[in-house]
Amino acid sequence: MSFGEYIRSLRTGKGFSQVEVAEMANVTTPYLSKIEKDRVPPPSEDVLIRLALALSEDTHRMIVRAGKIPSDFQDVILQDEEAFKYLKKKCRAKITANGG
Repeated sequence: MSFGEYIRSLRTGKGFSQVEVAEMANVTTPYLSKIEKDRVPPPSEDVLIRLALALSEDTHRMIVRAGKIPSDFQDVILQDEEAFKYLKKKCRAKITANGG
């Protein structure tokens, strides 16, 4: 599922129109339409957070679904050596499991 399809499915699943979500997220309706049709890349983290709140979605999940790393995750990875080692270990395990 593309990011636009993900946003559209959340919106329609909640029974909201594009106009309603655009107003709640403080974006224009044409811009939301372009996002849903994958005509523009996923928006900035700020806009993603506003969309997540409007759609009652977890903000971190929304940012990750957009193919981005939430800035607070980046801060943890950069500042916490144990978190960095854990993620590195998980990535290696995934590569090994996939035959890499």
